[in-house]
Amino acid sequence: MRRYNAPTLCTEVAAIFVGDNGEPPANRDICVYPVGDTFQSISPLNQYCDPMTYPLLFPRGECSWNTGMEHVEERRTAKHTRVTQLQYYAYRLSQRNGFSILHNSGSPRHMQQNYKNAMAMVRKFGKPDLFLTFTCNTSWSEILNSMEGVQRPEDRPDIIVRVFNLKLKELLEDICKHGIFGTVLTYIYVIEFQKRGLKHAHILLTLDSESKIRTKDDIDKFVSAELPDPCTDLRLFQIVTKCMVHGPCGTININSPCMRDGQCCKSFPKQFKDDTEEKVNGYPIYCRRTTVPDQVGKYSMDNRWVVPYNPWLLKKFNAHINVEVCASVKSVKYLYKYVCKGHVAALVKIQKEVRLAVHLPQQQPIVYQDGQEAQAIERAALRKTTLTSWFELNKNDPSAHNISYSDIPQYYVFDKSTANWKKRQRGGQNVIGRLPVVSILDTERYYLRMLLLRKSGAISFDDILTVNGLRCITFQQACQEYGLLRGDQQWHDALNEDAQF
Repeated sequence: MRRYNAPTLCTEVAAIFVGDNGEPPANRDICVYPVGDTFQSISPLNQYCDPMTYPLLFPRGECSWNTGMEHVEERRTAKHTRVTQLQYYAYRLSQRNGFSILHNSGSPRHMQQNYKNAMAMVRKFGKPDLFLTFTCNTSWSEILNSMEGVQRPEDRPDIIVRVFNLKLKELLEDICKHGIFGTVLTYIYVIEFQKRGLKHAHILLTLDSESKIRTKDDIDKFVSAELPDPCTDLRLFQIVTKCMVHGPCGTININSPCMRDGQCCKSFPKQFKDDTEEKVNGYPIYCRRTTVPDQVGKYSMDNRWVVPYNPWLLKKFNAHINVEVCASVKSVKYLYKYVCKGHVAALVKIQKEVRLAVHLPQQQPIVYQDGQEAQAIERAALRKTTLTSWFELNKNDPSAHNISYSDIPQYYVFDKSTANWKKRQRGGQNVIGRLPVVSILDTERYYLRMLLLRKSGAISFDDILTVNGLRCITFQQACQEYGLLRGDQQWHDALNEDAQF
């Protein structure tokens, strides 16, 4: 899954200066431009130089090294009382006990897990019905009223982030609690920063059967791709022309950021269409009737340039809110990979997902520190996993016998403190259990996963291996006895799964 994208819409320049001998320049001319004052030159040895140059390394603005920094008492000697620059940065860069080089978010493995979690929702609840993109508007009154003096919104990213998060929370409440599109079964959203700095959220919604968007009338009820009549609704017309008109690009503006090889990468302008057409390459073709062009800025624009939107949401939030209907399952893979593509993502929010262990007997994963392998193995032998605890649940609770392993989180909660499954009291209808993807090269574990997806009520690994009273030697043999390996379907499934992930 591609995650590293070439920068777009960026005006920054990165440069590396190297001296004649491969050393960095000895002298640097560093200037600071205080607000409302003339610029000031500071020395590279100034304690404020690093936090102003590398704000991501000094997020709290704390002072860096300075020429007067002294050693702590136990390291101070009569000859060496002050900390050198080399000692300071060696101290800052040192690896310490408890430090993990595995990032908790943003890594390829993390984004793969998010994508697989999202696809587990598709397995249980079906394809998503709506795809929304909600972008921050720096002209919101809450942002402008918080500016002081000569400040502009781009000077206060902290205010922008807080206001956007409040607006997003309100948007999700309107969608999920108030049901403006109907009853929402599942949702996933990703918050990102655009290349030019504005936050935006991608949201995927899955509706219940009664709220599904099935007909052209349903599509037209929630989505519009036309300029509204200014005589009928002037405020909506103003918001659409300000926030929901693409470009212009093409021959009108060949320098638009969306232009690729002389063509708009978003396929604008669209074609005029008298009626909405369903299910064309995964998306509907929205109604865009031929009208007299309206003046938008210095350009004359018509319905071909309008980004699909929901009128009610647009009037309430006064921001760019693109609303798309997912009309075919063909669009699912693209959408979920798009919202989970990572790298610039700030947050991924998915409804309750429970990852279930899939391991062979006495081969559960173990986390250990160097030199403590034996102790870790002893602890792991005594500790139950979600799989071994499921075996125990089936021994003691007859009501669990008809529930498959992947569906058990919907009815039971895994208590990590005791490593036991406990009957769920409430709120399990939207909980999703997910078995990790296993490579076909990991043969026995691959076939164990196949059996766990189909067999319920197992009380041990031996029970899974037993088919019609015959205990099989391998899990592959058990799959053969169950008739799961007839034909080439398993290979088609494995190749399709690998192509998706």
